Amino acid sequence: MEDIVTRIQDEKAGGVAIRTVKSFLSKIPSVVSGADIVQWLMKNLSIEDPAEAIHLGSLIAAHGYIFPISDHVLTLKDDGTLYRFQSPYFWPSNCWEPENTDYAIYLCKRTMQNKARLELADYEAENLARLQRAFARKWEFIFMQAEAQVKIDRKKDKAERKILDSQERAFWDVHRPVPGCVNTTEMDIRKCRREKNPHRVKKVTDKSHYHRFTTTQFSLK
Repeated sequence: MEDIVTRIQDEKAGGVAIRTVKSFLSKIPSVVSGADIVQWLMKNLSIEDPAEAIHLGSLIAAHGYIFPISDHVLTLKDDGTLYRFQSPYFWPSNCWEPENTDYAIYLCKRTMQNKARLELADYEAENLARLQRAFARKWEFIFMQAEAQVKIDRKKDKAERKILDSQERAFWDVHRPVPGCVNTTEMDIRKCRREKNPHRVKKVTDKSHYHRFTTTQFSLK
């Protein structure tokens, strides 16, 4: 999957053109359409049936390598729906599993950001309430962590922040999916990759791994 995703993004080698799309009163950076992805898959992987290309693209999306910018359901549509590529930092092959405290901090942070695109979905609000009860004794710490991340976020470029917000959301859509969606993380990808490349995969034990992403400035297209 990662080889395919890498090829799709390589514009110099015939990949899909990543562009900024103008919408009402705003610009949407670094996106491609679902139709463009489907066409690329059919052309470059010798797929004749569009349904097969959509199925393959949906598998890639379900694992978080591409995601719709305005939907929590990770699937591919053969239309003008806009998609964004996930940062390699968040690829499943990086072999790290976030904890519930990370998720609590993320949801808490979303409630502090006064932006319509960051409003919690109903299932996320329910998850936040459940986590708040579960971590009642350490909620002050979680709140402070979320508050600190929001302060850092506000210093970042608007377009970059929009991209990073969407990538972080897509990461959690993989690890804490919408009820009823397939949870691809139930399969231990670390075990699969270890069997294929036993010398390449390392177990990540640093508990601050996810936190470093949320507090680090990245240079994006």
